[in-house]
Amino acid sequence: MELWNFILNSQKRMDILDELSLSTPQKSLDIAKKLEMRWQDVSTQLNLFVERKLAVKDGTHFYLSKQGQIYKSHIKNLQDLESNVEKFSDFIEKHNVGKIPNSFVRDFFTWKNNELTHLTPIDVFPFISKNVKDTVKEHLCVFSKISKDIQDIFLNVSKTVNIRAIYPIEEKNSFNNITYPIDSQNYEIRFIERKEMYCVMQVCDREFSWVGFENNENEFDYLNIISGKGIRFLDWSISNFEFLWGNSKKI
Repeated sequence: MELWNFILNSQKRMDILDELSLSTPQKSLDIAKKLEMRWQDVSTQLNLFVERKLAVKDGTHFYLSKQGQIYKSHIKNLQDLESNVEKFSDFIEKHNVGKIPNSFVRDFFTWKNNELTHLTPIDVFPFISKNVKDTVKEHLCVFSKISKDIQDIFLNVSKTVNIRAIYPIEEKNSFNNITYPIDSQNYEIRFIERKEMYCVMQVCDREFSWVGFENNENEFDYLNIISGKGIRFLDWSISNFEFLWGNSKKI
């Protein structure tokens, strides 16, 4: 924590760290001009960076160390996090995001260009249906309820599309009145205890994803969801799906 405190306690240090590069050594004077800072101040901070192995000095030039690159990238995550938490503050207050496992919390809301999407009850099925039909290669989904209409959509998609779906084990009996090819090579279903679920979602290939969480009444909210196409959000969504998939079972 000492090194984090050293960096975060000074906006000047964060600006200098952000200006440094792994591959392009720079003189302290050039960095000072870019940041419009006094050369003496920049030079002092760069030498402190070298002492703490955040930067490397080569003659009169400085460049980012590999350790420095790690800290620099996480500072950017923190900045994105601060921006998104402010943007989605009302959403956070109304949803039980505290159930997200610690292994994923560090990346939560560090994505860019995501949207808070508001649906009406009439919109939900067409929205889910469209995402299934638009999928070309792989469709991943976590739903809290069994729907015959959704199952019918799954059964009619192209055989080239692989579908993996997760449902609460408490919904298993709801499949009694639904016919679906349990041995289909492109359609696999697993179940997990409802209390172990912390989100509902769809991931359409690596092109689009949305995720929803429990509201404060512990019911999954399909009407207010976060959606996006950014790489970091898609990777986060897929990682969460694979985590739940690994903890679910085929019955």
